[in-house]
Amino acid sequence: MIVGMKSVTKTSTVLKENYAKLLFAFVVAFSLIIVVRLIKLQIIEHNYYYTLSEKNRVRVVPSHSARGKIYDRNGVLIVRNKPTYTISIIPAEFLPDSEYVRRLSSLIDVPEEVIWQKYEKNKIPGYLPVPIKRRVDFSIVSQVVEHPDKFPGVISQVEPVRDYPLGKFAPHIIGYVGEISAPELRERYKEGLKAGDMVGKQGVERYFDNLLRGRDGAKFIEVSATGEIIGPIKDFRDIPPQNGADLVLTIDAKLQMAAESIFAVAPEGAFIVMDPNNGEILAAVSKPDFDQTIFTKPIAESTWARLNDPVTHPMLCRWYQGLYPPASPMKILAAAAAVDEGIANASSIMPQPCRGAMRYGDRYFFCWNTFGHGYLNMLEAIAQSCDIYFYQIAIKLGLDKWYDYTTKCFFGQPTGIELPFEASGLVPNRDYYNWRFGRRGWGRGVLLNLIIGQGEFLATPLQVAQFFAAIANRGIVWKPKIVKYIQPKLRHRIEIPSVIRGRLPFSQDAIKTVIDGMIRTCNEEWATGYGAHMDDILVAGKTGTAQNPHGADHAWFVAFADARQPEILVVVFVESGGSGGSWAFLAREFFDYYFHYWKFENQAQ
Repeated sequence: MIVGMKSVTKTSTVLKENYAKLLFAFVVAFSLIIVVRLIKLQIIEHNYYYTLSEKNRVRVVPSHSARGKIYDRNGVLIVRNKPTYTISIIPAEFLPDSEYVRRLSSLIDVPEEVIWQKYEKNKIPGYLPVPIKRRVDFSIVSQVVEHPDKFPGVISQVEPVRDYPLGKFAPHIIGYVGEISAPELRERYKEGLKAGDMVGKQGVERYFDNLLRGRDGAKFIEVSATGEIIGPIKDFRDIPPQNGADLVLTIDAKLQMAAESIFAVAPEGAFIVMDPNNGEILAAVSKPDFDQTIFTKPIAESTWARLNDPVTHPMLCRWYQGLYPPASPMKILAAAAAVDEGIANASSIMPQPCRGAMRYGDRYFFCWNTFGHGYLNMLEAIAQSCDIYFYQIAIKLGLDKWYDYTTKCFFGQPTGIELPFEASGLVPNRDYYNWRFGRRGWGRGVLLNLIIGQGEFLATPLQVAQFFAAIANRGIVWKPKIVKYIQPKLRHRIEIPSVIRGRLPFSQDAIKTVIDGMIRTCNEEWATGYGAHMDDILVAGKTGTAQNPHGADHAWFVAFADARQPEILVVVFVESGGSGGSWAFLAREFFDYYFHYWKFENQAQ
């Protein structure tokens, strides 16, 4: 037993001695490595690092990534990049002296106070370039490069800016790019953005900014104390930029150009072209619009003031951000609900004929035709857009059921299209009226306005398009989309799938009934939408006229063709345009181009 204990003690002593030797050897080896490194730095490479630390500086210059390109659905290039020069300052190297600031201000034509402000805001940290003026001439760049002693801490950079091969084209869809603002920087600083960065401001440029923008790289350059560039630094490896992903949109360039040309006669409004079988936007126009090409150079204050006109709002995209009473197109919703609720069918005639007005409670509700339509069945009421017929449907349907059907048709909520700041709309219900007017401050008569798309009911043209696309395809509600796929650099493309949001809350019998009424609207000479009639293409449509408290009535016209197997849907909305029927010819012109020219050319390719 004692022998065994002695053996264990001896073994433990040996291990401790070996451990001490190993630890000593490790410390000696580590110290030798440090000594060798110090000898290399202090003796062998002394002159290089002494010069670098005492006489020269390391300048980190960002290598700007190129934003991704944007194409139409057929590969037509819509947006690309072109190189331009930018004059920047490096606060850590810039001499905050009045003489130097005055000299730089005179050279680049930027007020001295602007240069001071940018310097003060960015001097901590002060090693990153701060853009002072973009898109400068090469003659200015050459002066900065050739005379670094006169412009200490001032550098020139090559930056890509947006270029538009098609010129002014789909500005509200594409959007534009601009320098990040202070509020945007506070909101998005976690994304690695910094002052002076260029970001998307509107349209897909904004919605997909993170993907389009890419990631900047960096170059490490040795410069003298006077700012003269010596060259790349030994042992420093540049970080290459990662260019942004490309976008392929659902729009067709030819259809977009046709839509812009056809809708040019309208002063203000929206024009949407959609594929009712998958929700893809093929073309869309908002008027008045703007020229996005002007953002490739400095903008005058007068130009910016016109873009932000508080009356015309040219920057507002009316087809998905504008809210309006959807007017008589909503009679289609009411008619379908009436069929499924057993209130009426295609041949039903309401008890009270249209005499131009109808009394309900203590007030009169009028029809647009003050002479009256007489007795009508449902299809005739749709075709002639008779208000009196639908007032009687409203009384039988009731507010709660109308609200239930309308919200199930996805009104009152964003469609989810890939564009920023989409409006939601408003579908008022009992709670809304109690909140706004009090329980005794309103009556059942409000529904007579709502049933014909008036009153407090508000929707965007895109929501109207989504609803009628579902009517056209017999019930499927597709989420509208504007992007087909995303193509990252050196990676597989990312498809944006078509998404079914749900189905309309109507039977096939109800949908067939309203489509028959819409066909009569465009194909009977006495109907309101006959202006869209075509001899060889069966068009189904619905007109509308929305009361406007600020001026003349707004005009609506919605149509799809061919009515039996729809391929395309058009929504026409003209602010202060009067009767919707007076603008039906715009849809006919577009259908004529689509079926007789565009489709023929595509089949031939």
